[in-house]
Amino acid sequence: RQPVDFEPVVRKLLDGGHTVFVESSAHPVLVQPVSEIVDQADDRVRLRAVVGSTLRRGEGGLRRLLTSMAELFVRGVAVDWAGVLAAGAGSGQVDLPTYAYDRRHYWLEEAENADDSGASGEDTDADFWSAVEKTDADSLAGLLAPDSAGLRDALRTVVPVLADWRGRSRQRSSAGRLRYAVTWRPLEREESGVPAGRWLAVLPPGCSAEGLAGSPADSTDGSQVAEFLAVLRAQGLDVVPLEIAPSAFTRLEFTARLSSVRAEYQPAGVLSLLAFEGAQDATATAAGTLALIQALGDAGIDGPLWCLTRGAVTTGIQDTVTEPGQAVLWGLGRAVALEHPDRWGGLIDLPATLDARTAQYFVGALNGAAGDDQLAVRRSGVHSRRITRKPAPEARADGGWQPHGTVLVTGGAEALGAHASLWLARSGARRLIVTTTAQAPADAVTELLGKLAATGVETTVVSCADTDRETLARLIAETPEEQPLTAVVHAADTAWTSNIADTGLADLTEVFAAKVDTAVWLDGLFTDTASGGAPLDAFVVFSSIAGIWGGGGQGVAGAANAVLDALVERRRGRGLAATSIAWGAFDEIGPGMDEATLAQLRRRGVLPMARQIAMTAFEQAVEAQEKAVTIVDMDWEAFIPAFTSVRVSPLFADLPEAAAALRDSQPDAENSSITSSLVDSLRNVPEAEHNRLLLRLVCGQAATVLGHSSAESIGPLQSFQEVGFDSLAAVNLRNSLHVATGLRLPATLIFDYPTPDALVGFLRSELLTETGDDDLDGREDDLRRALAQAPLSRLREVGLLDTLLSLVGPEDGSTPVAAKPEPDPAAPAAEDDADLIDALDVADLVKRALGNNTN
Repeated sequence: RQPVDFEPVVRKLLDGGHTVFVESSAHPVLVQPVSEIVDQADDRVRLRAVVGSTLRRGEGGLRRLLTSMAELFVRGVAVDWAGVLAAGAGSGQVDLPTYAYDRRHYWLEEAENADDSGASGEDTDADFWSAVEKTDADSLAGLLAPDSAGLRDALRTVVPVLADWRGRSRQRSSAGRLRYAVTWRPLEREESGVPAGRWLAVLPPGCSAEGLAGSPADSTDGSQVAEFLAVLRAQGLDVVPLEIAPSAFTRLEFTARLSSVRAEYQPAGVLSLLAFEGAQDATATAAGTLALIQALGDAGIDGPLWCLTRGAVTTGIQDTVTEPGQAVLWGLGRAVALEHPDRWGGLIDLPATLDARTAQYFVGALNGAAGDDQLAVRRSGVHSRRITRKPAPEARADGGWQPHGTVLVTGGAEALGAHASLWLARSGARRLIVTTTAQAPADAVTELLGKLAATGVETTVVSCADTDRETLARLIAETPEEQPLTAVVHAADTAWTSNIADTGLADLTEVFAAKVDTAVWLDGLFTDTASGGAPLDAFVVFSSIAGIWGGGGQGVAGAANAVLDALVERRRGRGLAATSIAWGAFDEIGPGMDEATLAQLRRRGVLPMARQIAMTAFEQAVEAQEKAVTIVDMDWEAFIPAFTSVRVSPLFADLPEAAAALRDSQPDAENSSITSSLVDSLRNVPEAEHNRLLLRLVCGQAATVLGHSSAESIGPLQSFQEVGFDSLAAVNLRNSLHVATGLRLPATLIFDYPTPDALVGFLRSELLTETGDDDLDGREDDLRRALAQAPLSRLREVGLLDTLLSLVGPEDGSTPVAAKPEPDPAAPAAEDDADLIDALDVADLVKRALGNNTN
């Protein structure tokens, strides 16, 4: 066998004047190494060279081949298109745009003429529909039959009906594009293997660790926990239970217990079994887990936290939600993943019993190699949570559900609830029971009555406070027999934003009182029909995207909304009517009332929806009696890069727009020529000018990201967050600085270096610091820490253990001959090798460990 000599051959070809390299293969393998060789050539060759491919994995057809040829063509490579394309294929040439705006238009365009032969059917009929939408019967008659006076009179009756149909059709089409759903996809291949290290299992309140050691536990929950941990140990997982007294479920008490654990060892990971408690009160479950999350950070435990539930989610038809209260952890956990990605493992829902098969699935999932952190383990395998588009429901022959009789609307006099009340009254409800939340304006009910009167709808409205259960129960009981209670719409909401680290029990209690407690009470009230009451036709809850994919500062709101979604799943599993609608942002409702909030939402990719579109989506969902739908207008290109900037999220992997946005947001490979140019510019000026040049670069890029006209609008010592940076702007600045410097920069750049001045210091060190032994000295603590944590078995497996031990001498404790210090007769024995390794110079240690001990 002889060396391939790939690099010398490519260099020789470059020297010989060959500048075009095309890899013909099923997937490019040699493109990258060829590109690296080209990048190292001088500018005369590098700027003329072109490297390309033909096919790609998953794209093996003619379209990919022609695209690759086009990519070569636009870079100056001659392509014989006549020999490739079919005869006449080149006759329909397309004009290129004047500006490279990537097919985005920033100016208004005149509509094409209706008689254009290339126009679509709708464009051809543009004049007709324009006249209909304007209810202009005269213009319409002129289009259809100019000389018919009788037609003109008939159209005056028909046109308003057509205009109404046209408007509703457009609104339904617009609403249909805003629909998404949560689905579960079986993993193609379950992870295998057992995670290394010792894991900590936090037990439910009152569950005794002594009962887990072998003697029967005192409670059913304790017995289930004991069986669960026994199955995990049988799989080889080293797990240690942590018992917490029921009275000690506070942040301070948790921190004290975890600090004592941290003093003994650093857990490789943490399993929270807190949801396994028998009494599933959502507020208590959330409070205990919240205290645990906060305490883990306070105690300095960095191992990933996995929160476990049972019966909190459903993966399909043969799977039902049995414990909606446990779903609170799914809403809370999605916010933790965004706020504390370094300490978060994920969420796993388990079957009622864990046997050897499902235990193997579970233990493998803890490895988390694929990045999936929202999983459900079932006997059929491991399922991962996904967001997908949801088609609009087809119109039912009977018109679907229509409100009638009495309808109860919580929060029905404010925000979106008021619009729901108006729609219900217009659509047939003859009596409304409306509750108001603590945040409702004092005249909310009076204003609702005025709007109803203005529409001419005869609807009776009675109201009470949302928390006044006694009065609400009386109003329900007093419902007239001729107007029975037929539906419930739970629209009560409360605006709340707080970080996980700053949230307490009082915050949970306030939000859950409005969102969760009322819904649970109503569910219980309208679940048992054995007493003679008729079942409801509809039970609709208003949820939020905070409970679907989470958001920074939305932990409490996400937790509450996740319980509502699970409550609907359980009702449907019991054969009862139930619909959950998770809303995005609105341009007139709630936080959308503030223009600054609207601008921030748009920058983050969450586009506020118009009220009319929202109510059309509401109408579609309730008429079709859907189980669950998410209604949100998203700019995925803006949202995805920021959402995934600090943590990969396969949640959107099955959504084509999101997947494309994620691919497009990835920065290119390092551009060494840009870096070299910037470094040369810095080295050609006095050192005192370095900061000025880099500061102008940083502030200029930051001003561009924020839309400011000048870099002078941002001071060198101003915090990036102070001048308006959020997570999306941070990603955009990182990407723009990558292009300007050629450096590969972290997504957390402005959080690690919070001012332009601090960021300039980092960039200067990255651009101008020479590589060599000085770099090793600067990383000495990191290297020693890595050596201390590496298992000896792993060092032996990769062949480094003997090399490291040879650096400190043989087992008799003598010093290696090559070492400069004189032999120390008091040197420790071989069992103290770690101390001897610590005494070595780090540069010598690394070089010798890699076999380079000549210098």
